[in-house]
Amino acid sequence: MTVGQRIAQKRKEQALSQEALGEVLGVSRQSVYKWESGSALPEIDKLITMSRLFGVTTGWLLGVEEEVKAAPAESGELTDTQLKMVEEIVTRYLAAQQPVKRRRWPWAAGAAAGLALLLALSSLRGELQTMQNQYNALQSSVNSVTSSVNTQIHGITARVEEVLKAQNTLTVRYGTEIISADLAAGTISFSAYAVPKTYTEGMTAVFIVDDGFGPTEIPGELGENQTFSAGLACKLTDGISISVVFVTGEVRETQLLESYCNLYGESLPYADYYNPHSAMMWKKPNEQGELDWSGEYAYFCRQDGASSDGGSSRIGRSEIQFLQVGLFRNQKLLGWLTPCDQPKNYHSFEDGTFYQFPDVSVTPQAGDVFTVSAVIVDEYGREFVVRGIPYGMNPEFGEMTSVDGGWVGWDDPADWEYP
Repeated sequence: MTVGQRIAQKRKEQALSQEALGEVLGVSRQSVYKWESGSALPEIDKLITMSRLFGVTTGWLLGVEEEVKAAPAESGELTDTQLKMVEEIVTRYLAAQQPVKRRRWPWAAGAAAGLALLLALSSLRGELQTMQNQYNALQSSVNSVTSSVNTQIHGITARVEEVLKAQNTLTVRYGTEIISADLAAGTISFSAYAVPKTYTEGMTAVFIVDDGFGPTEIPGELGENQTFSAGLACKLTDGISISVVFVTGEVRETQLLESYCNLYGESLPYADYYNPHSAMMWKKPNEQGELDWSGEYAYFCRQDGASSDGGSSRIGRSEIQFLQVGLFRNQKLLGWLTPCDQPKNYHSFEDGTFYQFPDVSVTPQAGDVFTVSAVIVDEYGREFVVRGIPYGMNPEFGEMTSVDGGWVGWDDPADWEYP
């Protein structure tokens, strides 16, 4: 991935718009767009801020997968000492510009000092530009190597898969198709067909559908051109496989035809929410060492149709019947958020509901994961949890940051504790 793609990925994980990210960084939405489209690179200070915002290293943002602990001049990051030096140079330079009534020779000495500071500032800017150029060169090199390796791996994998399929396939052609789904009953039906590569007189076929609760065998009907077919039905789950078994005498040969993933999840109502970034990210414990969310807000947007990335369900979605938003620690409820009017400092929010955090205070422990998640019941009485972005205490900064690798999406309520 490019730097822009990595920034876009982390921005979306934080549920931030380009405009919202720009506000955090003090830049325009157009600047963020240019970064993500690859037409421009963010400045070093913006990279540092985004690394802290996203909970990743600047090396990761630049495409270096391993965290490189290099000297500041090599990594491009300024130390606190260097940042203070820049501030001191600028302060002295500005002070030198103030009109002061002095005799001629002291004024000349001040001008010389100001010139020296200007030269030092110019030199430091040159060093910063050199480091930026080193970043660009490193990024280009890493991207080139990564692209080349990925291309080779993809090509080798494709060829291996083709060889294995050619050697192991029992069919000339085959296919499966979703016919219908009954969300109220929690069932789904398919059609399947398969033409054996080697057909012998008296051969039969059995189609097997496995929904995770056990396989079901359906005899195949022999039609024209040695084509076996069958209609299949099973429970609607997130892991369904369909296979065919060709039977010749006592010999049974099986081939997997298709695996369907996440069909049950696709049937649930899609619900998205504006991540309560200001209430979670960078939150610090108070003087008592507790996290306190009093007076904080979250925004939840109901979307019963297609997901925000444009993906739609293959079997249709149900509608939300009941929704409740809660603050959770390690998937245990700390308190429910309550619906409220839109706060005055929030703008451009539509088709959703604002929620106020409960008045709870907790002492964070190492390894704690906090989320703002929603418990939803759909029109068919199916209950599930929409897990929010996970946050945890960052010991380096002493504040909350997003936890990398955390699952975001729908989850089984059996894994959560709430009334």
